[in-house]
Amino acid sequence: MDKRVVVFCGSGCHSLGLIRCLGEGGYRPECYCYGRKCDLLLSSKYVSQGRKLESAEAILDFLLNDYPCYDDKPFLLTIPDLPAYLVDQHFDELKRKFLLMNAGEQGQIGYLMDKRVQARLASKHGLRIPWTKELSKHDAIPDDITYPVFTKNIKTVDGGKCDEGICRNREELEARQQAITSDRFLVMEYIRKKCEIDYFGMVLKGKVYIDYNDIISRFPDGGFGYYGDIVKCEHDDIWKRCISMMAETGYEGLFDVEFLEDADGNLYFLEVNFRVDGGIYKVTPGVNLPVEWCRLADVAPEYLPEALATKKTRFTGMTEVQDFKSSVSHGSMNPLKWFWQFCLADKYMLLNLRDPMPFLVWLFTSNHKECSRFTSKTL
Repeated sequence: MDKRVVVFCGSGCHSLGLIRCLGEGGYRPECYCYGRKCDLLLSSKYVSQGRKLESAEAILDFLLNDYPCYDDKPFLLTIPDLPAYLVDQHFDELKRKFLLMNAGEQGQIGYLMDKRVQARLASKHGLRIPWTKELSKHDAIPDDITYPVFTKNIKTVDGGKCDEGICRNREELEARQQAITSDRFLVMEYIRKKCEIDYFGMVLKGKVYIDYNDIISRFPDGGFGYYGDIVKCEHDDIWKRCISMMAETGYEGLFDVEFLEDADGNLYFLEVNFRVDGGIYKVTPGVNLPVEWCRLADVAPEYLPEALATKKTRFTGMTEVQDFKSSVSHGSMNPLKWFWQFCLADKYMLLNLRDPMPFLVWLFTSNHKECSRFTSKTL
């Protein structure tokens, strides 16, 4: 396809997933990345051009000042939170050069990234949320907290995923309070989860599309799961509430809405990611959302389809390296069962016979840590 697509991203398998979504849809994305594993991304056969820069801020400066202007504006897609936040903070300047995911005005995505704002919005639309307290590094720990609890930054960009985790008693929470990056942070109810459910979608001209969710029922204790069933959504009550919530945000772009389900079947809203999620690649046997975004972004509202064309209704996806480490290497799963699931999986995040070089780069790189998803979603 002739349309330019620029990817502003971190490094590792999450960003590789976006590049492969675009490549398999006929685009040849440019990739500007930061982090230790950029060689993994730049080796993909789908990347037309790009380079590694020393930081996300350096990429932003390059896009603002050195990237050329084209009469036919390229799409600019971001992953993970920091690139999305930086682009949003400079939306007025960047929109002169690029077609951007946005929330109507500069700074609005940053506002929507605030988990307090998200919690209020979710509650307004009838979604259940865990109880939450906001503390500062200087507050005394309240006596009425029931342990264990989960800590989070108010915005991921304020501190990072390393600040998230379980505190099983007051002493652990006091230690986390001193070590946490942000001055203010959230202490949330710990939910003993049965599964994680991630709804993938996009908004165009106020029209919300949510077609698939990823149901992850295998995960390490205190960690995120890497193997799940991706299922075509039923238009049930939760789906309708997600649709109405996203419509109210005024956001235009790709997103995902995250939930936890407990042993009693209660569904708890966690957060919305107002940018591309790396796991979106596992959804491509059903629908290729980044490609749909690029294909439909210029279409007038009256010509947008009522529903996206979808393929398979149920399939499996695996972040294979991390799943092997968490399930087999730690002894929680029979290796033969894992290998059978691996053989039957519809989509992998790293191994790809049509695009083999990233796997080879990973294989011959001594430090593989960055091929993990950056989050632990146990509450």
